[in-house]
Amino acid sequence: MKQVAALIVALLVVGKAQAQITTPIVLPSQMCRGYFFVPVTLAVRDGETTEARTLWFLYDTGASASYVDPDSLERVSGQRLASGVRASFGEVTTGTLRLNGLRARVRDLDHLSIALGREIDGILEFDAFEDVLLTLDYAASEMRVVSGELPRPDNVTIFDADGPDMRPWIPVGFPGGERRRLLIDSGAALSSVVLRNIARYDTVEPPRATGASVRFSVVEPRSSARMSGGLRIGDHELEQPVIQSTPETELIGGAVMRHFSWTFDQRRERVQVLRNDPSVPITFEPMVTHGLVLVPEDDGMRVATVIANSPASDAGVETGDFITHFNGNEMRTRSCDLEGEPPTTLDLDLIRNGEAMALRLTLYALVD
Repeated sequence: MKQVAALIVALLVVGKAQAQITTPIVLPSQMCRGYFFVPVTLAVRDGETTEARTLWFLYDTGASASYVDPDSLERVSGQRLASGVRASFGEVTTGTLRLNGLRARVRDLDHLSIALGREIDGILEFDAFEDVLLTLDYAASEMRVVSGELPRPDNVTIFDADGPDMRPWIPVGFPGGERRRLLIDSGAALSSVVLRNIARYDTVEPPRATGASVRFSVVEPRSSARMSGGLRIGDHELEQPVIQSTPETELIGGAVMRHFSWTFDQRRERVQVLRNDPSVPITFEPMVTHGLVLVPEDDGMRVATVIANSPASDAGVETGDFITHFNGNEMRTRSCDLEGEPPTTLDLDLIRNGEAMALRLTLYALVD
């Protein structure tokens, strides 16, 4: 997952999921701001509740490793493990599905919780469900598993997901006939298409600074622009997507994925892509954002950069300001909902030179 974290090392090995699953199981997942969260419950001991033994992992198709926050791990196990240690969970459950051999490297995820606005206990890597077919159904906000295998690729609904590593990659057609594989990254939930060197593409307006991506403790500045033409996944056209810059892995994110249902056959490196509604064009809204590059710090966000000619610069936000609340909500407890019309204002509570201040930003599109 690029937007949420750069997942570098460690290995999650989820053992045999149980006997054949002939009827699809809907996992008790939750969707927050386009991210899928999965409850992972350790064996309940005498005197404990299921809730007390449950961790919520963000499931990330762009993740090559799994992580667990040390505070969260201590809460459910009573054990405090040092950062970098790999924790072994034994048998765990997510709903009625049993998983064996779960291992995750201990790493502080507080900054990701603040960046997302919801507590993150852990990050679950792509191949956590390698023994079953896993479906991410964005229209239904569901994760489902069933036994079986996908047919051979036909490049219409079934695609070869092989790539440079074990994560899922899909061929994408570019203007001029070029085709190359991009990472399918559910962890980049708020992005559409992320590419290297976006200045080389024909865009409606030149790329401009729009924000940043949080990658563990690293903040990666992002520029964005709307393509003049479209991209293609199989027979599906992505009409003039808003593309974002990256120096590293190119990917499609949640703003593309939400138009489809994705079923992964992890063992055979195949993916089924079914469009939610073929009659509805796949278009992309203007990028409305505040114009701040924010670095998670303690229980808030430090302003690292104020982008010129943005709502933040118009309102007088300054580099170094410490933001404690968005629209009256603490940074860890913001709304999960992405539905409805984009907001037109953003109220900030912040601290500047030891003094509390309140500013209102009037939001508008940085990329039309």
